[in-house]
Amino acid sequence: MDFNVIMYIILGAVAVAGGIILVMARHPIRGALGLLLTMLSLAGMYAILAAHAIAVFQVIIYAGAIMVLIIYIIMLLDIRSEDFGRVFSPFFYVGAPIILILVGFFIYRLFDFGVGASNDFTALSASKMPLAKEFGSVSEIGSSLLKKYVFPFEYVSTLLFAAIVAVIAIVQLDWKGRNKS
Repeated sequence: MDFNVIMYIILGAVAVAGGIILVMARHPIRGALGLLLTMLSLAGMYAILAAHAIAVFQVIIYAGAIMVLIIYIIMLLDIRSEDFGRVFSPFFYVGAPIILILVGFFIYRLFDFGVGASNDFTALSASKMPLAKEFGSVSEIGSSLLKKYVFPFEYVSTLLFAAIVAVIAIVQLDWKGRNKS
């Protein structure tokens, strides 16, 4: 088995573990660290797939700027609610069996792929895949972002700005809905 495939599987497992930490963490900062772990693992997976510019953007934008924004908002909220001490949301007991079934299905499909007809994981290797010359380059990403995806890009940035304004408005109120000042 190729080293890239082994690392890809390990990074995928770490990304899933970070997602589980994000969902299961009792403290929001620990959840944010689980999200950071997932984002860094995804950057490693992009690097293995020879999309180096996307891997760098993943680290700089998501693991850097967006995580700072998320941690800033968590610190702004200053959570001191009584239900913060609860271990799980009531929806956990509905969602956990569904997630376990999906994880079992994905593990079954991965095992089926691994010991299937070809028994060859090297089909996943980035070194074996034919890539376009400009794949993952900054100019390719920039041109598609400014031509094809300009509206979704601006929409998401406006949505993030609105979320920041909403958090600041929420922080101005105490937990019973009265102004703090």
